[in-house]
Amino acid sequence: MNDRASIIIVEDDQRMGSALQRNLAKSGYQVILTDSSQTLRQAFRKTEADLVLLDLNLGNEDGIDIARELVTTTSVAVIIITGRMELEDRIEGLDAGADDYIVKPFAIDELLARIRAVLRRRALDNQSAGQMEFGPFRLDTTTQTLYRNGASAAGLTLTETEARMLGILLRQHSRAVSRERLSNRGPTEPGDRSIDVHVGNIRRKLREAGIDDLVIYPVRGFGYRLMLEGKAAIREDATGDDPSTAEA
Repeated sequence: MNDRASIIIVEDDQRMGSALQRNLAKSGYQVILTDSSQTLRQAFRKTEADLVLLDLNLGNEDGIDIARELVTTTSVAVIIITGRMELEDRIEGLDAGADDYIVKPFAIDELLARIRAVLRRRALDNQSAGQMEFGPFRLDTTTQTLYRNGASAAGLTLTETEARMLGILLRQHSRAVSRERLSNRGPTEPGDRSIDVHVGNIRRKLREAGIDDLVIYPVRGFGYRLMLEGKAAIREDATGDDPSTAEA
């Protein structure tokens, strides 16, 4: 059972792409067929995909570069599909962050099995990521509730999007997070202020709940960083973590 998982196919061979689209749709998936990084970005703006099937041979584009972009700017799962059979190509694809790699020609049943396996692993990862801790704070993304020292932060109610974004920031433990990663929909368009609006709402709710030692700072030209301050930062530092560590 796939609960209507959404899959984007990136394949510039129309016949191959259409065949994949038909077979995945028959298996119950929601499927969008694209043929380039540009149409992939357009698809991301329309749907929050669970998985991308990415062909490495896309005319003048390098599929490895697209895989890296997906991995660094979104949380989507990636399976590379390609005719390249060399071991070095498979290693390069996995090193780029792809979840799996399948070589053409392949049986559709094998591809479906790999898709199911990747989605299962991602589902387990998401379940374990439902509870995130940072210093004295713990975020439960299933209930969208922030706790301090085990007690619910009074007056703090997060939307699903706000809880997801705060969870990403918490999980990075003071490292900078790109706007694209926070958007969860791939590269943002110039002038898109939706991320700033959500961050502003989270900041306001933290203030209203009396939480002044969990602070979201902007990182110019990149994104945002969540920092512990005051006594909370001292307690976190005592555990051995360096709250000043940045990863841009």
